[in-house]
Amino acid sequence: MKKQTYRFFATVLFASLILFIVGCTEKTETKTQDENIQTIEAVLQKALNGPSDELKQALEGEGLEDLVQYEEDLYKDYFADDMSYLDFVNNYSSTLMMEPMRKNYKIKVKNIEYEKSESKEIIYDFTVELQYQKEGSESSEVEMVTGEANMSNEHKIEVMVIRDFHKLFHN
Repeated sequence: MKKQTYRFFATVLFASLILFIVGCTEKTETKTQDENIQTIEAVLQKALNGPSDELKQALEGEGLEDLVQYEEDLYKDYFADDMSYLDFVNNYSSTLMMEPMRKNYKIKVKNIEYEKSESKEIIYDFTVELQYQKEGSESSEVEMVTGEANMSNEHKIEVMVIRDFHKLFHN
């Protein structure tokens, strides 16, 4: 009888341990995914809402120092290293707002959806629902922009690609 009791307790203990490990792993994965999405979300919100008064002011400054400082303050902490940050700034950041500013549009992120890819790397595909409106106009339009972000283990962006943004203003 004692042997069966020990087996029972050993089985219960082992099962509890397995459930504890699985539960902790799922919580860690969910927390990691949430932290990655928070990073991506912050960058997309900052890059795709605007143009802001701060950006306009930075562009009106003497030389490029104001713009460089503006972008560094806004984005640098979200990127894995200087190379990934500079790649984003050179291809996107304030560059995204040049055409809307020139054509007097305001842009606002309405919704962002994320999907983690099925690869060994930490890659998230995203779809952004953007509302854009000509200044002074009552009507607005909504378009979808897609992209992806490759993340580091530290929840920083290694590479970000934003597709189809410039097609919005070629009408």
